Amino acid sequence: MKRVISIVLTVAMTAFAVTCGGVTSTGGASDTNAEAGVAASADTSYGSEDGAQSKELEAAGTETDAASADSVSDKSTAAASTDSASEKSTAATSEDSAGSEKNAGADATGKDAAAADSGSSDNKDAYDEIPGIDMADINMFDEPQIMYVKSDVNIRKGPTTKYEIVGSADTGDEIKVIGQYGKAGWYYIEHKKGKAFVSNNYLLKDKEAVEEYQAQLAALAQQKAQEAAAAQPATGQQAAAAQPAPAQQAAAQPAQGQQAAAPQPTPQPAPVPQPAPAPAPAGTLFIGDSRCVQMRALVGQSSWICENSKGYEWLESKALGQADRIIGKGTRVVICLGVNDTENCDKYAALINTKAAEWAQRGARTYFVSVNPVSENPYRTEEEVVYFNSRLPGLLSGVTWIDTHSTLVQNGYNLVDGLHYNDSTNINIYNLIISQLK
Repeated sequence: MKRVISIVLTVAMTAFAVTCGGVTSTGGASDTNAEAGVAASADTSYGSEDGAQSKELEAAGTETDAASADSVSDKSTAAASTDSASEKSTAATSEDSAGSEKNAGADATGKDAAAADSGSSDNKDAYDEIPGIDMADINMFDEPQIMYVKSDVNIRKGPTTKYEIVGSADTGDEIKVIGQYGKAGWYYIEHKKGKAFVSNNYLLKDKEAVEEYQAQLAALAQQKAQEAAAAQPATGQQAAAAQPAPAQQAAAQPAQGQQAAAPQPTPQPAPVPQPAPAPAPAGTLFIGDSRCVQMRALVGQSSWICENSKGYEWLESKALGQADRIIGKGTRVVICLGVNDTENCDKYAALINTKAAEWAQRGARTYFVSVNPVSENPYRTEEEVVYFNSRLPGLLSGVTWIDTHSTLVQNGYNLVDGLHYNDSTNINIYNLIISQLK
């Protein structure tokens, strides 16, 4: 026991010496080795405890590190979440911004489109706002219609000749018609300078009708030229016959001198008596425009359905309804229309043919009177009148044509304003019509 204690003390002292001074024992090798082995065993045991503690500390550190790592991970996760949320928010903001930009772009596009529409509307209004004209009176067509110019015509800003000229169209030109002012007024058109108006008397729906009209004008011009040429020799002969011989001139000198000495009053032409209206057959009914209005005021007989400035539309929508109520057996229906709308020649024919067939079943007869001559006026030309009178008779069926135009040209007439006649001419026209009724 004592030896064991001695050995332990020796080992402890040796370890102390080594630790403190670094002195190495010089004893025997076996002892030293034995002591060293004990020391190593003791150190190893101590180290095991330290190792256990170290492992515990390492474990604790590991847990701490793990907790720290978890904390860092949580923070990283939170940061990532925050970053993710931030990115989402940023993305959402970007999307909102993009959406806003898109909306702004759309709004801008819409505004641009609206501005464009507004500009288009402004351009339209520039033509549509016409002083003195209610644009609601323009009957817009469902689809544009292509028509053809039958003779050179001005294009105007409004539907009468008082409006400014904004262009012109030549014979045969195509015109895009988009509406009509009133039921039978000027056409509302599109042309290179915008919307404007053209007189409906100068447009036809068929190009062939334009060619036919021009042929009629050419024939009429040729006829007039021939008549003028034929009249030249007769005029020369009349002038020669009216010229007195030299001897007769000399013999007449004293008489002329005596007349000079005693002036005589200038003889006045004898007044031409106004003709009396011919008696009309019973049941005569006149349907017509202002020319009929004038005749009615002068003759005071027959039945009349007539109004100023009327034409095809009025005939179809109003006059025929009134006429149907009074037409019966023995009625003579006399239609005097066309001067206000010569372009409706074909429409007149189709409508009158239908009604004439109906009236014939009631025992009535139907007559259509030619449009009579005109002179210079802003509404109708003589060429248009001649075309109407040459075309309509060939289109009529079951209707008697009365040609007063040719008789007036042959016998003479008096116009007071280029379209309407004086009283004597109106009565002559009335009598011509009555003479043709059966």
